[in-house]
Amino acid sequence: MKLLLKNRKYMILFAVIALVVSCVEEIPLESSGFEEAIVIEATITNEVKQQQIKLFQAFAIDTTGPNPLSGATVKVIGNSEYLFEEDESGIYKSRDSFAAQPGINYQLNILANGKEYESELMELLGTNIIDQLEANRIDYRGENGVAITLNNQTSNGTANYYKYEYVETFKFNSNYFKVNDIILIDGLPVEVPKQKEEYTCYRTTNSQEIILANTNSLSENSVNDLLIKFIESSNPGVSNRYSLLVKQFIISREAYTYYEILKELSSSDNLFSQSQPGFFAGNISNINNPDEKVIGFFNVSSVSEKRIFFNYEDFYEPESIRPRFVPFAACEAIAPSIPTLIVQLEQDAVRWSETTPGGVLLVVPKRCVDCTVFGTNVKPEFWVD
Repeated sequence: MKLLLKNRKYMILFAVIALVVSCVEEIPLESSGFEEAIVIEATITNEVKQQQIKLFQAFAIDTTGPNPLSGATVKVIGNSEYLFEEDESGIYKSRDSFAAQPGINYQLNILANGKEYESELMELLGTNIIDQLEANRIDYRGENGVAITLNNQTSNGTANYYKYEYVETFKFNSNYFKVNDIILIDGLPVEVPKQKEEYTCYRTTNSQEIILANTNSLSENSVNDLLIKFIESSNPGVSNRYSLLVKQFIISREAYTYYEILKELSSSDNLFSQSQPGFFAGNISNINNPDEKVIGFFNVSSVSEKRIFFNYEDFYEPESIRPRFVPFAACEAIAPSIPTLIVQLEQDAVRWSETTPGGVLLVVPKRCVDCTVFGTNVKPEFWVD
């Protein structure tokens, strides 16, 4: 059924969904009547670090991405005044490292485009640590794979609402291990020893989905068996060694409600619902124009984190065919003519496969033997084999 955008308030809704939940597939929609809005992503934590705040201008939904908002004056006021400086376009970091402290009210203040914005007063809520991360092979929604679930410890405070983020990192190998390569010397292809590590690499990605938990209605204030991440058996992430770092943020009830609405509206089933609210407010407003639409929430959160590792052999037979970024069928070795090979090497499109007894050079597509196409060959500092 065709969606009719008759009111510009719907344009704001779609803009924030596209910005906050980037995993939603792009959908061509008309942008007539679009109303701009400032978008603020702001969380300070009890970690001693340079805190970070992101500012954007909501964008018309027929464009390709958010517009970073530069040139703003950003500060957080608590027991001291913490100034933020623009580190890169639209991303502001505190000039000094600091950590949110219990019992202190914090307020975000932003001066941008001649307008002044401020948040409600927020304070650090209770603390609660992640007790355990577990990995188990299961069937989930018709797919087989490894599920990572979370349990946290019981606490006796105001820690009833949680938001989770994760960073996944996995080790993987290219399809083939090769000790030699081909490079151009004086314009001609020459077989040489490998110039860099191309067999073993690592890939890191951040979570995109909104993961929430609420223990307010439970007799015991703990989160049990919360699904954080499911990795299908066909995902190259499980092909060697996998790690997941999970961060748990304790948030307010109001923040939970805000993210819960975002999560609901980001699903494809609800994106085209005829009963959507036109705009939902966070806790930040224009102090001189309360009617201006401001998207975002200022959080003051305590954070705990935990990391889990597992190997392919922990859940799969060692001799089974491991998932790959490139199917083996797409890695057939060929013997191009010398002129063609020179062009392919100039384009960095192929790598050495082998040299026949007759001296013929066989090559395969670069992606078949060079893992840096899909990741980095630099081992992360935290990595443990």
